[in-house]
Amino acid sequence: MRDCNILLLNGSPEKTGEKYGRLMAKTIRKNIALLIERIGIEIIEGINDVPLDDKDFIKWEKEQEETLREIAPYLLEEMEGIAAGAGVSYREVLLLNLRAWHYRNYTAKTGGCSSLAVTLRDGTVACTGALDDPAELYCGPVHVVPDEGYSFISFPIAGTVWGNRGMNNRGLAISTSSQGLPGLERLPKVINMDIAQRMILQTCSTSSEVKQFCRKHAFSLNILCVDKNSDIFCAHQTAGGCFEYPAVDGYAVLTNHIIDDRLMFCLNEKGVRIFTESETTRLRRGNLLDFAARRNRKCTGGEVRNFIEDRRNGSPAAICHKGTVVLTYSNPQACEDTLWINYLGEDKNKTGFTPVKL
Repeated sequence: MRDCNILLLNGSPEKTGEKYGRLMAKTIRKNIALLIERIGIEIIEGINDVPLDDKDFIKWEKEQEETLREIAPYLLEEMEGIAAGAGVSYREVLLLNLRAWHYRNYTAKTGGCSSLAVTLRDGTVACTGALDDPAELYCGPVHVVPDEGYSFISFPIAGTVWGNRGMNNRGLAISTSSQGLPGLERLPKVINMDIAQRMILQTCSTSSEVKQFCRKHAFSLNILCVDKNSDIFCAHQTAGGCFEYPAVDGYAVLTNHIIDDRLMFCLNEKGVRIFTESETTRLRRGNLLDFAARRNRKCTGGEVRNFIEDRRNGSPAAICHKGTVVLTYSNPQACEDTLWINYLGEDKNKTGFTPVKL
């Protein structure tokens, strides 16, 4: 692939993790210093100190680890491999994967991610969007080919087994954005949203299977999926349950806020008193809705990619903005083995998507 390198990881969980840790050791150690040890905290905003010796924190850590041991033990094995490869402790890698820096305010941070599913003029459905996060935490695209499950391309923070927006080799595309629902009454065994995305990419082949996964596992995320049948799954997935919002006329849009007032009322009844939103979330969603209203069933894939890349002269409604790390585009029914990537990293002026085969 031109313009950015893809890190290929294959084999057993231990082998995958060890290679990952060895090749990305420097960035992994830096991320542990920034996010867990909290060295250089001025670089990363919106995170909290990690209370490593607090008894309640340790209890939460052990509960999270045990939940993963029940539902995805292979991920813990991969973390052990990462620790060995990078020369760091298993606990440091585990806490990195659990987003320990959000322990005290786990669901309150939102950002500038956007997601769009739209029907093209040939009748197939495209899935596209943008990831917003500090670029220095990332290692670029990662292509995981596991011994068991589906292979996929995604964009984890270096040192994590996470999934993010991306696509697997069964033609399932996922696009997501964070949500903030502090105070929500949580269901038992809530899992980290990033680990949930990894599990979805590795174990689900259709949007219907993603829906079943979301009904089974509680986690906090605005999620949008498109599969090779052009089926769309769109939902506010929360620590208190899954709230689906079916696509209308073949399109769906999510950014970083709750899109339904009745659901806000229901969530308020469940303990949410403040609905945190990023400053641009409604403008970005408005921009996406405007495009879908005008161009749904009339646009081409190239036109969708051009729209997503448009910086709009720095407008707060722009999908691609100063915080964007990567843009993705897929059209699973037409090309179930191809993900288009524009990995900006720290080059915020970069343009042009590159198709990558899974």
